[in-house]
Amino acid sequence: MNRIITSALATIAVAVPAMADITVNVNPAVTTKEFDIEYGYLSDMVKPRADRPEANKAKATVIDGKFTLPAMNEGAAQYVIPTGEREYIVIYSKPGDNMTVNIDGISPLAYSVTGSKLMEDISSLDMESSKLLQQYRELSAAGSPDPAVVEKISNDYDKLFTDYVAANPDAEAVPYAIMHLEGQKFLDYYNAMTPAAKASPIALFLEPQKEYAERVIAAERRKVELQSGNVEAPAFTFDNLEGKAVSLQDFRGKWVIIDFWGSWCPWCIKGFPKLKEAYAKYQPKLEIVGVACNDSREAWEKALKKYELPWVNLYNPEKGGGKLLEDYAVEGFPTKAIINPEGKIVNITTGENPAFFEILDELMK
Repeated sequence: MNRIITSALATIAVAVPAMADITVNVNPAVTTKEFDIEYGYLSDMVKPRADRPEANKAKATVIDGKFTLPAMNEGAAQYVIPTGEREYIVIYSKPGDNMTVNIDGISPLAYSVTGSKLMEDISSLDMESSKLLQQYRELSAAGSPDPAVVEKISNDYDKLFTDYVAANPDAEAVPYAIMHLEGQKFLDYYNAMTPAAKASPIALFLEPQKEYAERVIAAERRKVELQSGNVEAPAFTFDNLEGKAVSLQDFRGKWVIIDFWGSWCPWCIKGFPKLKEAYAKYQPKLEIVGVACNDSREAWEKALKKYELPWVNLYNPEKGGGKLLEDYAVEGFPTKAIINPEGKIVNITTGENPAFFEILDELMK
């Protein structure tokens, strides 16, 4: 669900310009009178990062209840209008559109669009999906949400977008709906798009997501294979805090937890107390090997001192984790892999999941 939310928030920040300035009406009840706008052509957004121009920036001031967004006449473009810490208004526009955006509220965000069927549909989907996202945030803030309730919200979220595609297969907003799906479901709907939907100006955003979905599915399959109990844990050697080279092979004959983490990862840190309990409970049969990923050495050393991690701690100097993360099918952080005394992988758990320790207890019996 976190990844769904993260994906949804990321795609909220996209917009397209018209031949004329886009008018933004701001309800008098909205106290915000200045908006920092970023905008650019959609064709630039999908270029490699090194070739991608910086987005245009402008400060829009509300005067007489409205402001305008500058026209970009050479093609479809994107406008990002931040309205809060985690919320944006996304506007896609094509040359020839005559569009009006109405901001009716900021917290919670409420907006609508006229003059563009694409944006009318997107704004409607945004308003419906934001209700589900808000439910999830409230559950998370309350702590330890019921998994069944979270699953229902996630299913309702998916259904909102799949129902839209089923009812409007040729609509320009179909790619926007598909953006909010994940994994095999995303690929199924991507592959079933009609020619009309593929012609949407925002369809170009789907290709990178398709490649990502394919990688995730491949990683999931790899994870299933790795956890069969028949696969030798991929070897690695890294330096510890004292600069001594330590290898996974050094712990053959013990149960081992490899904890892939980073000082930048709050969920990694949140799991340390429970991991310390397991370490104390199962020593000396169990060793934990923490492998810092995507970290500077300085940040890693500070984190070791701050959190007083009592197990073996190694520093992976390669940015992004190199092949090691691929070898262990690491999709996110933290990821924990359990290695049996024969050196075979028996479990890989992604995320801070309490079920991991139930699995560990069962294996240690």
